Amino acid sequence: MIPAPARRNDIVGATYLLLSGAALVVALAMIKHVARELPDTVVVFFRHLVAAACFAPILWRSGRAMLRTDRLAGHALRSACGYGGFLAFVYAVGRMPIADAMALAFTQPLWSAMFARVVFGERLGALRIAAILLGFAGAMLVLKPSGALALPALAALLNALLSSVAMMTVKQLSATEPPERIAMFFMVVAMLLSIPPAALNWATPPVALWPWLIAIGVLAWAGQVCLSRGYALGRFSAMAAMDFTRLPIAVALGWVLFAEAPDLAVLAGMAAIAVASAIIVLMPSAGRAAR
Repeated sequence: MIPAPARRNDIVGATYLLLSGAALVVALAMIKHVARELPDTVVVFFRHLVAAACFAPILWRSGRAMLRTDRLAGHALRSACGYGGFLAFVYAVGRMPIADAMALAFTQPLWSAMFARVVFGERLGALRIAAILLGFAGAMLVLKPSGALALPALAALLNALLSSVAMMTVKQLSATEPPERIAMFFMVVAMLLSIPPAALNWATPPVALWPWLIAIGVLAWAGQVCLSRGYALGRFSAMAAMDFTRLPIAVALGWVLFAEAPDLAVLAGMAAIAVASAIIVLMPSAGRAAR
């Protein structure tokens, strides 16, 4: 049985993950809009630049204390994987429906479950494993894969793998690092990594797109802070599986904003994902949970 405090932490952490998912998916819909006029690398650069600037007030209040860390290698790995995965995902979203790209991204919990067992020693239990597989099946119902993997689909899969490594690293860093520091280092390092690719394919954004770019960065900042807090509170396998909740949000936005109407298979997939997420967060695991 999972101790009551750990279950409470899972529920609070899951709430943070829900807020994070909503912020990040709304930002993704905005990115799909602005990427029609700007190169992917430029959009990604401004996303990280604005989000990094949002940490200025926190840095001003905290001073050098916010920058003090002896885990630079962990921050670098998290930032590199996060940046690479996000760039791949922006490429995918710009070339396929949001829900399809998101569905492929939800192979991430399968990678995460493997990492949770190998790295953290978590015993997932049959119920939790079955719920993860149910969520993955729901994602595939949305995608309705034909067996042919085009480059955008491969990019979405690459995002899933890199994001899983990034989230594993967030969980490791959260043992000693505050959530705000984890999110701040990610945005700053990712912004620096995004400069060379953006410079090679530079296009100055028109004035009409500046509000969109600022909103994307602010939502990214809020999403990363909530994500870091969620992973700091909850167990890794439970928080990773909560990422499934982004898919229904993506389907709804794709339907309303881009006329990507869901069919019955999509609705069935959404239901499967909702059930899987509820099981993973609220039901006890059959195995001992390791922290």
